[in-house]
Order: sequence, then structure tokens, then C-alpha cells
Amino acid sequence: MKLYENVVIGNFLYGLGVSIGGRLKSGYLPAAVSLLQQTPEDKALGDILLDFPGTLRLIEFKAQGNHSKKELTRYRKLLPTIQDQQEMVSISRRIHWYVETAPSPFKGVEAFFSPYLDVFDTKKPSKQTFSLERFIESVADDAISSKNDVRDKQEKDYLKLVRWCQGVGETGAGALIVIVGSGGGLEFVALEDLMALNMSHQKWITYRQEKELKMEKELEMKLEREGSYGR
Repeated sequence: MKLYENVVIGNFLYGLGVSIGGRLKSGYLPAAVSLLQQTPEDKALGDILLDFPGTLRLIEFKAQGNHSKKELTRYRKLLPTIQDQQEMVSISRRIHWYVETAPSPFKGVEAFFSPYLDVFDTKKPSKQTFSLERFIESVADDAISSKNDVRDKQEKDYLKLVRWCQGVGETGAGALIVIVGSGGGLEFVALEDLMALNMSHQKWITYRQEKELKMEKELEMKLEREGSYGR
């Protein structure tokens, strides 16, 4: 049986949503879950970018046996760039993950995990087996327990470095913020640029208000122009 990457990713995101929903007892949780696979940002960053208050994860999923050279190329550019910056290395190992999956007749899916910086390093231990369920629970726990509303500037800089290593500039890819209430209510906020995910929740609200005002002004100007043409 072949288990395609997008099938695993879809189930991972669904499982993460269920897991977070079960943990959110009160208040609200602003979050961005960006599926970047087969978008311009796939080459620039990876398959999934998860952004919660105080928790950022950049994850690359690969089906076992996928021999794409894209990841090795990115690794060879990224490692020399940050290897002498201990704080950047620490951030990378915390937020940037490589997940290799294979179908299993007993577990459904068998997953092998590694920090992205270690996956091609022959001096490091090989990828460790870690159930996908436990990985989902770990991310959900971090998302709920960390309430820091300020994105670490170094995390933002790290994402820029990953993009730079691929030689990719602005792609024009936008993003959606979903604000989830403990009662299950949803509210979406659109962002023009994926990298704006580094804003705090309060800044997201300000951003949305500014966008709405801009749209209202543009609509008013359009109506005024149409009215002048009709006279």
C-alpha cells in the first residue's frame, strides 16, 4: 500500500484540530494552520507552518522511499548559515521538524521524526520512531499551554533564513488566521503575506480593522466616481 504525503498531512491536521478542541476549556485561541504543500511557499519553507501564541512549528512530511533532493539541497544551504549561531540552532531544533511516514498494518501509519538539522547528518542518531498520535498531542499541548502573545523575533528571523537559503523571494502567498472560541465559535482573519503570521493577536485585530477601513474607503471612492459619471 502506498500512503501519499497529502493523506498523512490531512489526517495530521484533522487530528490536531480535534486534539486542540478537546483541550481548549475557556477563552479563545488565535492560530494559523498553513498547508503549504504544492504552493510557492512549499519550496520556500516546507509542507506545514503552524503558528499559535508562543508556539511555532515548521514541518516537512515525506513518504518513506521519497528520494526528492529538495530537502538535501535546503539542508546543505541552511546548516552552514546557522551552525555558528547557537541560539538559531536551538530554535531550529525546537520548531523545524522532518517527519517520514510509512503505512503500517498494525498502527495505520508508522512515523519517524527528526529535527530538520539532524536528518541528513551522518554523525547524529538516525530518525526516531514516534507515533503520529503522540506528535499531535505534543503540538496540541504546546499550543494550549503557551500563552505568550509575542512572537520571538529570532523565530521570525529563522523563517526568513530558511526562505533565503532556497533563493526564494516574496511569493505573494497569503494566510488565514482562525480564532477559535472555547464554545466552538470560529472567526477568520485574512493576511496578505504569510510572513505576517509573526504578528501578535492584538496586531492581527488592528491589521484586520485597517484592511476593513481601506476597503470601505475604496468602495466609497468607487461609488463617488460612478455617481459623477452618471451626472
